[in-house]
Amino acid sequence: MSFLGMPQRFVGITNEVEDHRPANHTLTHHHDIVETVPVTIVCQLSGEMGNNICKLGTCLSLKWWLESGAFYNSTHKFGYSARVALRHQEANKWVRGQSDLKRCFPNTNQFDFSEANNKEFEDIWKMQHQLFGGDERVGAASPFNEINTYSYNEQQIVAGLKSFTSAAYERHSLLYNAASKRNISLPFLFSSRFQTVDPLSDKFYDEHRQFFRFHDSCCKLKADPDESVFHYRNFKQEMPKKWNSYGFHEADPQQAANDLFGHLKEGDKVAIVTRFSGESAQSYVDAFEARGLKVRVVDGQDGPADFCFLMSARKEVIGLAISTYLMWAGYLGNATRVIAYSMASSNHELGSPSEHNYTSPGLKGKFDFRVIQ
Repeated sequence: MSFLGMPQRFVGITNEVEDHRPANHTLTHHHDIVETVPVTIVCQLSGEMGNNICKLGTCLSLKWWLESGAFYNSTHKFGYSARVALRHQEANKWVRGQSDLKRCFPNTNQFDFSEANNKEFEDIWKMQHQLFGGDERVGAASPFNEINTYSYNEQQIVAGLKSFTSAAYERHSLLYNAASKRNISLPFLFSSRFQTVDPLSDKFYDEHRQFFRFHDSCCKLKADPDESVFHYRNFKQEMPKKWNSYGFHEADPQQAANDLFGHLKEGDKVAIVTRFSGESAQSYVDAFEARGLKVRVVDGQDGPADFCFLMSARKEVIGLAISTYLMWAGYLGNATRVIAYSMASSNHELGSPSEHNYTSPGLKGKFDFRVIQ
C-alpha cells in the first residue's frame, strides 16, 4: 500500500498517515485478516427525519458491508473498518431533523451532524477530486459514484465499493480536519443515496432494527392491535406548487376506501394519521365510514409521535411507497403487513422496491407493493 503525498495547494491540511492496524476480528472473523484499513463514509443528509433516516441507513449499510469481509483482499489480507461522518444540507430543515433523530433514536447521538460542513472538508473534497476524479463541486458526483444508484441495482453498488477498496489499497492516508477535530480517509466514500426497502435493507435488517431503536418518550398515542393504519401524507397541502410536477400523487378517498381498504369488513377499525389538521382528512373519513368502517383521525402530533404511531401498528400499515417516512416506519415497526402503494400517474425515478425478493425473516412477505390506476 502506498500513501498519498499532499498536493502543494493543500499544505494547510495535516496528513496523518496511520500505521497499519491489527485486524479487528470482531468485524471480519471469517477471514485471515492481518491488517484493518480505516476508511470514512461521508453521509449527505437532507430533509427531515424520514429522509435523514433513509440517508443514514444507506451509510450504515455501506459501513457494515465493508466491515463484513465481503471486500476482503485475499492477496494482502486487508480488511476494513469504516466510520460514518455526517454532512447536513444547507436548508435549515436539517436542524429539526437532527433534533428529532437525537431525541428519539439514541444511537444517533454519537454523530456530529455538521462534521463535514466546513471549509476544511471542502478542501479535502477538492483534493480527492484531483487524485481520484469525480466532480470538483462539493456534494456533486464523486468518485465511486456507482454507490449512489437510485435504481436499487446491487451490482452497481458492489462495483462502486470494489472500485473504492481498490483505490484505498493502492493509495491511502488519513487527513486531520481541524474544524471537526476528526480524521477523514483519503479516499473517502460520499453517499447521498436514499435507502427505502431494497437489497441493503434486506441484507442488514437486524442491524438496522438494533441501531434505530426508538425511544418510547417520543410516543404519544399508539395503534390498537386490531386497527388498520392509513398514513395520509398529503403532499398536495405540503407542496401546493410542486406536488404535481414531482409526481407525488396520492389515492383519492374512493380509491383508498375501495382499492386499499377493500379487504376490510363492516365494523373494522381504521386510524388515519396525518401531519395536518383532521379537517384535511375528512373526505377520507367520509369514504371509509360509507363502507361501514370505524374511523378515527390521529392529528396534532409532532413527526416523531406520528412515526411511533405507525410503528406501533400490529395489523397493517398502508401508505405511499415514495414516502421515506412511511417506508421506514413500516420497516422498523411491528405491523404484520405494509401495503405500500404507488399511483400509475406518478412519474418519479426512485425505482420500484417490489422488484426484490426479500430473504430476511422479518421482511419476507411483510411488504405488499401495489400500483393504483
